[in-house]
Amino acid sequence: MIIALVLNLNARAQYTANALHKKNWTNYGVGLTTSDYLSYHLLASRTVFGETVSSTTRFSYNQELIEGPNDSIYFRKNRNVELGVLWGNGWAHKNVYMHIAAGMGVNVRMYGDSAQQVLNQFNYKVGMTIGVPAQLELGWNKKEHGFCLLVTGNWNFREPYLGALICYSRRFKLKEK
Repeated sequence: MIIALVLNLNARAQYTANALHKKNWTNYGVGLTTSDYLSYHLLASRTVFGETVSSTTRFSYNQELIEGPNDSIYFRKNRNVELGVLWGNGWAHKNVYMHIAAGMGVNVRMYGDSAQQVLNQFNYKVGMTIGVPAQLELGWNKKEHGFCLLVTGNWNFREPYLGALICYSRRFKLKEK
């Protein structure tokens, strides 16, 4: 009797597809980050949601907006370019969704070397490092268009940062094979 009850429970426990399954979207956003005290942040990303996991490719650009109190090179702006690949998962209900992802990326940072304190003689360097980009996306989509709040970050060895962006989202359909 117990075996029949267990088999009956197992037969009823069926796989239910994620509401984001086969949903794909691009985000274009602008916001602020903590990179170099306070920077503006531009971001473009594309998310493809598979059966069990999403994959996101993102490109972002940060440029110093307000210099820090100890910034000795005020006439040259620090910049950071990031290219990342993230994997994650999400939840959706009707037009509202939440998506979280983390992965790996490459950061190229252009910055003034503040080791030299002479204003006319400074080094503007370019450094590359690996990073761990992550993001949390809270969005609203109506058919093909929508908006989202994207909380983003990148832990790397040159300039880790946190930020928030407002993004325009555009859904698209994948071509059937």
